Amino acid sequence: MGSRDGFPLALPLAALGALVTLILTIVFTKFSKIDYSDLVFWLVIFTLAAFFSLKLRGGGRVNVGFAPLLGALVALPVKLPSITYGKITGSGCAEVVWVFLLGTAITMIVGAAEVTRADVTSKLIDFTGVGFTALIFFAVMKILPQKPELTGHYTPALLISAGIAACVLYVFYLGRSAYLLAQDGQFSAGAYLQSVVRKSWFLFFTLGFVGVFMGLVFVGIGMWSVLVILPLLLVFIYAYSRVAATDLYLLETIRVLSTIPEETGMIEKGHADRVTALSVDVARELGLSPEDTKQVEYAALLHDIGAITRKGAPGAQEPQLMEAEGVIAGGVDILGQVDYLEVAAEILRGREGLRDRVVDVDKRRAVSLGAGILRAVDDFESLIRGSETREPLSEHDALTEMNLERGVRYDSKVLRAIARVYPRIPQEGFEPRVGAGPEESDFWSEQ
Repeated sequence: MGSRDGFPLALPLAALGALVTLILTIVFTKFSKIDYSDLVFWLVIFTLAAFFSLKLRGGGRVNVGFAPLLGALVALPVKLPSITYGKITGSGCAEVVWVFLLGTAITMIVGAAEVTRADVTSKLIDFTGVGFTALIFFAVMKILPQKPELTGHYTPALLISAGIAACVLYVFYLGRSAYLLAQDGQFSAGAYLQSVVRKSWFLFFTLGFVGVFMGLVFVGIGMWSVLVILPLLLVFIYAYSRVAATDLYLLETIRVLSTIPEETGMIEKGHADRVTALSVDVARELGLSPEDTKQVEYAALLHDIGAITRKGAPGAQEPQLMEAEGVIAGGVDILGQVDYLEVAAEILRGREGLRDRVVDVDKRRAVSLGAGILRAVDDFESLIRGSETREPLSEHDALTEMNLERGVRYDSKVLRAIARVYPRIPQEGFEPRVGAGPEESDFWSEQ
């Protein structure tokens, strides 16, 4: 992992790429032949769209400005009837780079927010990506045959070139997002790359389709296309925002549900939050993907939700009695009714019979490791908190006692991860030791 503040390698490389892109753009641009009315039109559309970003499920954003940027790439190089797609020049494609450069500068100035080094690196990478995308679009258009023509001046080569350009732009987005997430997160860039692809491909595909459609409409009817472009963008933004809001409501609902057993007196208050905090950190320590870590978080928040299906007040043998009476099964029945919580429900159910229940190999690994994490963390938290009939144990004593069942009830790598992570958690209920690290844990050193 790189430094969160330094960006020792990415920033110079991004700056070099942006400088080369700027120089080539200036060289290829023929300022005397630019149709400035078209350039200003796309600059305004891109700038307005760039103020909006759509949130991805599980974190991350995609800027709406990608759509009009692709539209400008389709529309600006051609000047019908004098310059058809078969005769486009490098100067026409370079105009798209100017649209991005000027529009981005406007949004950053108007936004007036503090610009971090990560923001600068991100914009430089994006600028380089736009320049490379324009170059690829121009090259492919020159290579592919411009026949047959469709409805006048459109050709199959245009659609192919636009599709390839959108893919190139997406590759730069993926690389930039994965790298920056790795700087601030606890996973490798490769893990974040897979995560970003799963979360963003459909959204980016939709934005790309909208953008290319915008460009084709502009070529056909000119600036009147604004009557089509803006409503289309607004409808898309609104629809996707509603979907994103649903995910947010789901998470908030899960958090509210997790407090029900505590508010009814069946579980000690704060138990779910403490188990969740440690479970999430252990999952990250063991290298689970962000999506799988999120399912572990859901399972940890709701691992005692089945208590509301049982009768009787908690007593001295509460953990054993509640499990025996079916709290786990009750929680599985509740979570299993929600498709999005399928993995979380399987984590609660445990690892027995996993091969028959879960066909997907990736999900099976997440369920197996997640179930081991949740079981160990739940027991660990109970041991260090104690009960009415049992004194709380220290971290070392709790892990030592759990180590007696290593390989039977607990996974040894999960126990070692708890020993590394627990001293670093600054959370109420846990009492972290300041400055403690993996090597300072008694349990870890004894392993």
